[in-house]
Amino acid sequence: MREKEIGEGMEKRKRITVYDVARELGISASTVSRVLNNSILISEEKRALILDTAQRLGYEKRSIRRHQNRAILNIKLFLPTHRYVSTHLFYNAADLIQGLYEGFGDVRVNIITRLSGQSRELFQTKKLGDIDGCVFAFSEPEDEVYRRLSDRGVPLVELNRIHPDRNYVSCDNARGIRRLLEELYRSRGKSLLPYYLGFSQIPFVEEQRRKGYLEALKEFQVQEGNFRVLDTLSQITPAFLKELKKQGYNAILCFNDVMAVYVYQCALSSGLRIPEDFSLTGFDDSPVRELVSKRIDTISLSVPQLAREAGAWLRRRIIDRDPERIQKLIEGDYVPGETLWYTSLGTAPEDPTKSRGGGRVREQVS
Repeated sequence: MREKEIGEGMEKRKRITVYDVARELGISASTVSRVLNNSILISEEKRALILDTAQRLGYEKRSIRRHQNRAILNIKLFLPTHRYVSTHLFYNAADLIQGLYEGFGDVRVNIITRLSGQSRELFQTKKLGDIDGCVFAFSEPEDEVYRRLSDRGVPLVELNRIHPDRNYVSCDNARGIRRLLEELYRSRGKSLLPYYLGFSQIPFVEEQRRKGYLEALKEFQVQEGNFRVLDTLSQITPAFLKELKKQGYNAILCFNDVMAVYVYQCALSSGLRIPEDFSLTGFDDSPVRELVSKRIDTISLSVPQLAREAGAWLRRRIIDRDPERIQKLIEGDYVPGETLWYTSLGTAPEDPTKSRGGGRVREQVS
């Protein structure tokens, strides 16, 4: 009796393989293997049957932890497409890719770049199983693409997009704008009359930044602040800036550094002075700030850190089979420049120290 119990215990502990699932269904092991490795060559109906049977029998896909030193993961990185070239100027793609590599550490990885509009091509390839994970940078997949990737167990993380039901690593846009308004209030005091310029072409981020601006106005009791969401940079004209000056506005918070540079150049061509007539702030700490003679005060969007966090999470999910989700906000650092007007000093601070810290991480509910 004792020997029978031991034998039964050993049988229960036996690892279920693709061959066991195949025998149960009376099909080939190669068909089962294709489904379990996310191939799209099998019909949805048969795929569902195989997955249900594998789960019922207790099949567990073998972890590749023990093989991590010789495993090569295939990660697809989707980059955004925009109608306006200027939206591509806020980050360096090389920093993004390098950050992903650093996040994976000693795990070898192939990063395959695609445009976000090409995400449907995932399901037109011979084997979806060739893809171990996806990163959507500054973009998000269509609902159908997201659902099909989730159904096949392909981990996906979005950068600088926030969706309560998805995995993401994002800049804390609202807190970044709040930090800028705080610095403007500190520099101009109660005389501060700010105007926020948003950008409709990146609606998700614009909404967050505008929300942060409106909340900060209430917090600092700046009742006369106003805003406008632009469709194109060409709407920033000398006449527009002069009208803001006429109405008493003395600070312009721009959606990003690209817009701030455009405002800076337009102001100079109009005979307006930065920062004497308008204090000016940007966002993202992007390379475009180097195009003007005065450094624009901004908030750092640490693209390498966003990517490192995403890469490290994918590594844990794929290699260690860690089921934990990731929903993190990176609080960017304030980067001092020369475009604020300090009333108490009568001038902007000389030779400000440039801070390029990595940012602080705040974790959301996971």
